[in-house]
Amino acid sequence: MKDQLLDELLRASRMLTSEEVAVFDRTVQVLSGLEFSSRELGFLFSIFADDTPHHEVMWGLVHLVETSDSEVLISALVQSAPYMRRLAPEWLETFICRLLNSDLHRDVLIAYLKNMASTKGAAEVVFLIEALNDDASDSIRAKASVVASALM
Repeated sequence: MKDQLLDELLRASRMLTSEEVAVFDRTVQVLSGLEFSSRELGFLFSIFADDTPHHEVMWGLVHLVETSDSEVLISALVQSAPYMRRLAPEWLETFICRLLNSDLHRDVLIAYLKNMASTKGAAEVVFLIEALNDDASDSIRAKASVVASALM
């Protein structure tokens, strides 16, 4: 059942018609409350695209993903970072900023990045965090600096 819903979400993800927008939004609502594996979260991260014509609908997917267990969420996001950096860099930055703004997620992110430092995904996330030190709000810059310092 969940796999069918994920496939339906992917098919509607371009949101080029009002029907696709409605299907996407309805499917996100049906999926809410379910738990997702790291693989399933990776699939959900692959749906994000910066060129979507309906960012407001995509925010439903952001909130859906964020209800996941911190460790599973961060693992999937870090593994998806190389892909997202190419096709959804704005959404990747949004997720990183939202993780930085959460004490719990920030601590889990630091621990995960320390353990997975040699992976391409971790390198992408660290690069983005370091870039946020130069180009973000004061609050995000401060939190990015904390994470960057903890990784040294």
